[in-house]
Amino acid sequence: MFARTHQRSRAAKGRGGFTLLELLITLTLLIIVFAVVVEGIVKMQQRNFAETSRVDAVQESRDFVDQMVRDVHTVGYPPSRLTSGNPNCTNLVTVACGVIFFNSTQLKYEADLDGTGTVYQVWLQLVPPASGNCPCILQRGALTKQAALGGAIPTYFAEVNGVLNSGNGAGAATFPVGLPGPTSYAAYGPADVFNAYDQNATPYGPCDSSNPATTCSGVRSVQITVNVAPNFLDVSSKSYPVISITSKARLNN
Repeated sequence: MFARTHQRSRAAKGRGGFTLLELLITLTLLIIVFAVVVEGIVKMQQRNFAETSRVDAVQESRDFVDQMVRDVHTVGYPPSRLTSGNPNCTNLVTVACGVIFFNSTQLKYEADLDGTGTVYQVWLQLVPPASGNCPCILQRGALTKQAALGGAIPTYFAEVNGVLNSGNGAGAATFPVGLPGPTSYAAYGPADVFNAYDQNATPYGPCDSSNPATTCSGVRSVQITVNVAPNFLDVSSKSYPVISITSKARLNN
C-alpha cells in the first residue's frame, strides 16, 4: 500500500509543470506570432495613410483645376469692347482685360468673379520650396483690379501641394524633382503648368499686357496641367503614385 502510494507521488511529480526548453519554445512561438500581427497592423496603417494621402491629393488638385476653369469661363467680363474709345483697358478698374500675364509657371487674368460688376485679378503661380526642388506648391490668389493697380498683391488662399512639373516652355523643368527613394520622377518635371492658345488653337507664347510688344489679347483658351505626388509612398511599390490632371478652358471674351 505504502509502496504504491509512493510510486503515484513520484509519477505525479514527473508530470507537473513545463521544462525550460518547452517554455523557451512557447515564448519563441508567441514572439513570432506577435511580430507577424504587429507587422500586419503597421502595413495596414501605412496603406491607409498612403490611400488617404492619394485621395486628398486628387481632391485638392481637382478642386483647384475646377476653380480655374470656372474663373476662365468668366475671364474678360465685363469685356473691354463695351468701353467705347478705350481700346487699352489696362488702367480701367471697371473693365476686365482677360488674360494679362502668362508663362509656363504663372498666369494672371481679370474677370467679374461674383457677378457684382467688381473686376478682380486672379493670380496663379508655381512656387518651389526653400530647397529649390519640386515637389512645388501651386497657388491661387485674387484681389480687386483697383487694389492691384494700387500695387497690392493677393493673399494666396488656395494651394495644391506636391506638384512635380515645372516646365519652362522649352521642354525642360524649371526646378528639378527631388523626391526620396530609388524611383526617378524626372519624367514628370518638363510638363508646363500653363499653356495658352489663340483662336486657331495654336500655342501662344509668353505674354505681359503691361508691355504693348507682348500683349495677351490674342489668348483665347488656357490649359493647366498638374502632376501631383501625395505625401506618403505606396507600401507595395515603394514609390509615390503620381496623379496627372489636365484641363483646358476657353475664355468668354
